[in-house]
Amino acid sequence: MQSADQIWASIKASLHEKNCLDEVQLRPGASESELVELEAQLGVALPDLLRQLLMIHDGQDGAGLLFGTQMLSSMEVRRQWQGWREIEADGMNEDCAEFMKSSPAGVVKPMYTNARWIPLTHDGGGNHMGLDFDPDIDGAEGQMIAFGADEDTKYLLAPTFADFAEKAVEWITQASWDGENLESSTDDGFAPPAILRTAGGA
Repeated sequence: MQSADQIWASIKASLHEKNCLDEVQLRPGASESELVELEAQLGVALPDLLRQLLMIHDGQDGAGLLFGTQMLSSMEVRRQWQGWREIEADGMNEDCAEFMKSSPAGVVKPMYTNARWIPLTHDGGGNHMGLDFDPDIDGAEGQMIAFGADEDTKYLLAPTFADFAEKAVEWITQASWDGENLESSTDDGFAPPAILRTAGGA
């Protein structure tokens, strides 16, 4: 497995080659105290690799880096997570229960929102890729999933964050820059991105 330094070096070299490093607007690294505060609010321990990645670049402010979606800063993770807690308090889990599904079945709890789902990306429309610390019976704690306002089916993206990061580097490497966004010729517009579907057997 690559280190956080190696992952960022690979990503930045690829973005530089595509002439879009500046457009992605990587943020300076988060401090240890900021990450401790984040974990305290979320009530979870983040994977070591994720912590190390955030301490080098604390998310981004520009064009979507991770499969076309924006990588959240530690502060934005907290803000998005808190927003979902307000939605949860409004009874959305109960209201939407009959529409919720998991792919594969039994891996992600079929809920609208869950306090132990940690958003790491944002697509601008209320949808995320993130960590699942409360998996269903056939899932694994710390798996990466897709969830959000438009995601009635909660997809398994990768069994671990490290696996997700590896796929992200692969996607970025083979993606092209169209002047505004990174995009991959392998994607067909359906969720999740094609490179991540093997995790769910889709």
